[in-house]
Amino acid sequence: MTTTRRSLLFGAGAFAGLAAANSAWADAPALVHGVVVSPASAGARVTLALSQQAQARTFFLSAPDRFVIDIAQSRLALPPGASEGPGAGFVQRYRYAQQADGVSRVVLDLMVPARLVRQDLGGRRAPELSFDLAPTAPVAAAPVRQEFRPSGRQRTIVVDAGHGGRDPGAIGATGTREKDVVLDAALQLRRALESRGYRVALTRNDDTFVPLEDRVRFARSHNADLFISIHADSHANPEAQGASVYTLSERGADRAQNMAQNWNIDFGDTPRQGVTRDILLDLYQRETTNRSSQFAQTLIPCLSQVSPLLRNTHRNAGFFVLLAPDVPAVLIETGFLSNVTDERRLSDPRARQAMAEAMAQAVEAYFAPPQLQASA
Repeated sequence: MTTTRRSLLFGAGAFAGLAAANSAWADAPALVHGVVVSPASAGARVTLALSQQAQARTFFLSAPDRFVIDIAQSRLALPPGASEGPGAGFVQRYRYAQQADGVSRVVLDLMVPARLVRQDLGGRRAPELSFDLAPTAPVAAAPVRQEFRPSGRQRTIVVDAGHGGRDPGAIGATGTREKDVVLDAALQLRRALESRGYRVALTRNDDTFVPLEDRVRFARSHNADLFISIHADSHANPEAQGASVYTLSERGADRAQNMAQNWNIDFGDTPRQGVTRDILLDLYQRETTNRSSQFAQTLIPCLSQVSPLLRNTHRNAGFFVLLAPDVPAVLIETGFLSNVTDERRLSDPRARQAMAEAMAQAVEAYFAPPQLQASA
C-alpha cells in the first residue's frame, strides 16, 4: 500500500509517547494484534491492540481524506492474506501494511475531513491505542450495502461454555473451577447478544458434560453464523496472565480435511468422493478460517479494553471445537486461573459481564454491514 502525503491537517504529526522512560521497549517489536473501528459520540473510534507499549505518530491526509497511524518498532500480527477491515460512522474502512524500518501503518479512509478529539495511549498492562475522530464537514448520506442473509433470518451465534459436569476444567489456587466461571460468562454473553437482536444458542446452559463432537454438531445443526467457545486457562508458571483468542491452525485444517466424511456439506452435483470435492472442501475451509481470523482481529481490541492480554494474543491450534469447515469459530481463553490476579478477576461477576459486553461489541462490529463511499 502506498500513501502519498498531500496535506498535513493535524499539527506536525508528532509521535505520541507510549514507551517507558528507558529504551527497554526497543529490544523486541510491539505486535499489532487487532484493529477495530466503532461508533463514538464524536463520530468514530479506532482501537489497536498491542502486545506492549510503542510509539505512535498520527496525521491526516487529504484528497482523499485519510487518518494515518504509524507505529514505530512494531510488527503486524494480523491474518495473512488480508489488508483491510470494515469501518463505522464516517470511516469507510481501514487498511494496514508493514512499512520500512519496522513501522506498522494503519490508514482510515474517511468520507469527509476530520479532526482528532481524543487519544488514549494505554499503559503497560493495557497497551492499546485508541483515537476518537470527529468530522469537520457534513457527512453526506451514504447508501449502505445490505449484507445478504439467507431467508432473511437472524444471525445465529452459538456460545459454548467449555467443560461441565464431570469435567471441571482448570481449577484455580483458591478452588475456582473453570466450568463454573465460563458458564456464567456464556450466560452473560447470551443476554448481551440477545439484547442486540441476535439469536443465541448455548451448547450447555447448566452443569452438564457435553462431548466435543456434540458441541460442533450442535453449531452446524443450528446453521451458526459464528461459534464462540469460552474457556479459562492454567499454566505451571503462575506469572502467566491475560486473555487470548485461538483460531484454527494449518494442522487443524488438515485434520478437518481428513474428517471430511463427517461434515456432510452439500456441494450440489459434485460426487461425495474425489478430487473435485476435496478441492471444494479445501476452499470452503480456507474461507471459514479467514472469517474466523477476521473475527479474532475484531475481538482482540475489544477484549483489551476490559482485560489484560496474553502476549501473542491471536494464537492458532487444532482444537476440536474449531474444526467445522462451514462455521467461523474462535476459542477464547479468558485468563489463567493459575494466576492469582486473573483468578480474582474471573471470579468477579462484574468482570465477567464486562468481558461478555466486549465480546458482544466485537460480534456487532464483525457483522456490521460495510458502507459505500458517499458521492461528492
